[in-house]
Amino acid sequence: MSHHSQINENESTSEREFIRPVEDEEESANIRLYMHNIYEEVFGGKVGAPVQENLQNGAKVLELCCEDGIWITEVAAEYPNTEFYGVDSNIQNSDNNFNNVTFIECNIFKKLPFPDNEFDYIFAKDKILYMEKNTFLKVLSEILRVLKPGGWLEILCSFNTEHVYGPAYTRLRNTWESWLEVQNIDKDLSLNLENYLKQTGKTGTPLCRTKDSQVGCGNAFGEFLVEFLLFFYRTARDYLAAFMNISLEEFDDLVNKAENELSKESRTTMRHKQVLARKMSMHSEEIEAARTMSSAK
Repeated sequence: MSHHSQINENESTSEREFIRPVEDEEESANIRLYMHNIYEEVFGGKVGAPVQENLQNGAKVLELCCEDGIWITEVAAEYPNTEFYGVDSNIQNSDNNFNNVTFIECNIFKKLPFPDNEFDYIFAKDKILYMEKNTFLKVLSEILRVLKPGGWLEILCSFNTEHVYGPAYTRLRNTWESWLEVQNIDKDLSLNLENYLKQTGKTGTPLCRTKDSQVGCGNAFGEFLVEFLLFFYRTARDYLAAFMNISLEEFDDLVNKAENELSKESRTTMRHKQVLARKMSMHSEEIEAARTMSSAK
């Protein structure tokens, strides 16, 4: 494998890639780092699928929507015998020092540049869910095409719960969700990801772990979540203030009020979800189809 490979295969497309409402690339990179650390803390490590032994011995791994490659480079350092491929339409990582990592820039809405049944393990975070539903289903079909029978797919996502404390933070949260709706981002993809996987008929019953993390409340991780949420809204101020039709000063005041709310005894929670699915072999698909037909009678 090449020391650093960055193949540009972008094509024009009618599908729109989700872009966070943050213009500064350094701030955007910090948001990605926050989320990487949050997932690692919540789920107790970087790899949730039962593939550690395979990775130790040597396997083939794909990260879809890898962005700047935080996850892929950290895991590649732990498993030098495994080949890692990171795919995205715009990869920010220009300093790849790993012989076992290849970054490929390509149009993620088109056919992935890999043969069928190529990867033992495919990993993705919530960026993959920031698509229109029909687009996501096309991408999911491609993911399952390149995943080996018996291989594992892992997808992580986070979203707000209804447990929110304070009018200022509630207003910010509702604005963010309204902004996503205008971008045609369907929240149902995150809420019911495991059902969409099951409906493909290509995987066994997905395994789903959810964990609610309390924001604030004096513990170190809760305070870290407060720090992340405030950082996100402050970096998105230009977009969200315009979307709310208020001045930047009014938006700043709203975030400061939200900070006071979250710094007090807070009932605000974030929900994190880890979904694992194993691609069935042809024999398993036949058994599952027979079981479905039997239950329908």
